[in-house]
Amino acid sequence: MSDFIDKAKHKAEEVAGEAKAQIGEATGDDELRGEGTAQKAKGNAHQAADTVSDVVDDAVDTVSDVADSAVESASSIADTAAATASDAADKVTDLADTAVSKARDIDVDTVVDTAKSPRTLVIAAALAGVGLVAVLLNRRNRRRRVRNAFIAPRVGRSKSLFGR
Repeated sequence: MSDFIDKAKHKAEEVAGEAKAQIGEATGDDELRGEGTAQKAKGNAHQAADTVSDVVDDAVDTVSDVADSAVESASSIADTAAATASDAADKVTDLADTAVSKARDIDVDTVVDTAKSPRTLVIAAALAGVGLVAVLLNRRNRRRRVRNAFIAPRVGRSKSLFGR
């Protein structure tokens, strides 16, 4: 309320200064005219300061509103992240419980019997043999490519590196 009263006082000061300046002009009183002009300028300066103060107050309010909004958004994001993390932790716990349950359901005796059976041993030996053959073939082919790339051109063959 005092802000409104101050603005009214400043406007009254401007109007009073204008009146004094007009009376001084009409009567030829330079001193009164000077006082009026000064009083009017003082009133105008106070009004300009009031306007600047209003603009600054509005800017402070806007910045405060934006900051409050940012805090609310950050809080909301943090809450969502916490809820998501909690859900993920619950899912991991459920998966771990399921894995433990399935591990307990495995019949160890059946696994041991299967591993000891002659059929399993034959299959394992066959797979090892296939793997060994694949490694040896790959090694032989690589050696041939290297030999053909470096030795064959010296012997006089016109074969390129890419076999064309």
